[in-house]
Amino acid sequence: MAETLTSAAAVVEAAAAPPSGLRRGSLSMVEVLSQSIANMAPTAAMALNPLLVFLNAGNGTWLSTAIAIVLMLCVGYCAAQFAGRMNSAGSFYVWVTRGLGPGSGHAAGWGLQLGYIVTGMATIAGFGIFGGDFLDRMGLPGSQPATRAILFAIDFVVAVTLAIADMKLSARTSLVLESISVALIILLCVAIWVARGGVVDTNQVTMRGVLPGGVVVGVVLAIFSFVGFESAGSLGMEARNPQRAVGRSILLSCLLVGLFYVLVSYSEVFGFQGTNPGFAKSSAPLPDLAGLLHLGFLAPIFDIGIAASGFACTLACVNAASRIAYAMAHDGMGVDALKRTHQSRNTPHTAILVVAVPMLVVPAALVLKGANPVDVLGWTGTLSTFGFMVAYGLVALAAPLFLRRFGGLTPIAILVGAIGAVSMAIVFYASWLPQTIPGGIFPAPTWPYNLLPYVFFGWMAAGLVWYLVVRLRSPEVAAAIGTRFDTHGA
Repeated sequence: MAETLTSAAAVVEAAAAPPSGLRRGSLSMVEVLSQSIANMAPTAAMALNPLLVFLNAGNGTWLSTAIAIVLMLCVGYCAAQFAGRMNSAGSFYVWVTRGLGPGSGHAAGWGLQLGYIVTGMATIAGFGIFGGDFLDRMGLPGSQPATRAILFAIDFVVAVTLAIADMKLSARTSLVLESISVALIILLCVAIWVARGGVVDTNQVTMRGVLPGGVVVGVVLAIFSFVGFESAGSLGMEARNPQRAVGRSILLSCLLVGLFYVLVSYSEVFGFQGTNPGFAKSSAPLPDLAGLLHLGFLAPIFDIGIAASGFACTLACVNAASRIAYAMAHDGMGVDALKRTHQSRNTPHTAILVVAVPMLVVPAALVLKGANPVDVLGWTGTLSTFGFMVAYGLVALAAPLFLRRFGGLTPIAILVGAIGAVSMAIVFYASWLPQTIPGGIFPAPTWPYNLLPYVFFGWMAAGLVWYLVVRLRSPEVAAAIGTRFDTHGA
């Protein structure tokens, strides 16, 4: 008994001295914001997702996207309650622990790790797709599997190099790439309005032909464009004035990028109105719209912009996943090597390499074995969302309980937390067993998408077993999850 108390005391003492190594207070508000924006990859998201929403919501595409903004802001509000009261490199892993306990915190962190790593696979695949399309337009063999694999490797090597070199450089690179890409898309939207002689599309304003069920399905699909908006939370130890910067970055990224999504979705539907074969038959909406507007020269530029957005997202995923791995290792939930930071760069270089390698290996292996890279992007992108949904739902549940302990609970916090948790549960279920939802508005997933939820369950089961083993062998370690970092006000 005395030995247990001594061990527990050692854990508490360690918690009072958070791990050093990361460069504290080095990132400005804009640089922290850029992490979340890059992880959302707005340009890459707008390459295809508005089409998927349109196939269900039709002229209500903009409304589905607007509703998705509200729901994700609810999750962001819950995350901001933690971010404003503590600093952490562990993001939801630490925050959920403070509201629901170490087991739930570990589940949130483990789910986010799947989300970030598999999203990285998807963005590397996307870089190869649009980079290859650009090479094809230039008369080069961009669609060959070997060429795709080389493009995957370029994305991987440059992202890892930047991530290890300097977090500030990573953030600024991501922001510049996304800013240029977003500016190009906004330019296309303006061209659509000019060609249409105004900005009002009566079909969309009056919701012509829109069915409520289609809007609901559209909301579920639109939410997938927001995953990653919380990743500024992984920079709590490196941000300048983190209690202010992190929470605001999470909320601002959701709002600003969400409004961009509404703008682009509305404009794309407007641009395709009355055309043949129309939006529903487009396989590359942005380049196709450029062609319809006699701006075909923009097509290769869009390829570059979308590939750059994918690269920025890869970089953001590497940064976020490595910070969570770093935090978990310091909590005794990972190997000691993951606690190392680069001697001169102050970045978690070992964790960066560990989380980044599967981002390259999986898509490269699948494509070299003959898989279509578009399919690879779809599989990995879908799988990643399950990890995010679990973490989002848990943080929405945790926030009211966290606030109650410190006298900060309000009716708004309860309402927003309930909306966030329930909406994430619905989205998760609609992605897992949609055919069981009454009304038949959600079609049953086809192979291999019907298997992906069970891959996710396998991942989560492995994380649960890991946590239970640690709890059995070293209960003081399991009890101290999420406490080895600054927790001001908590």
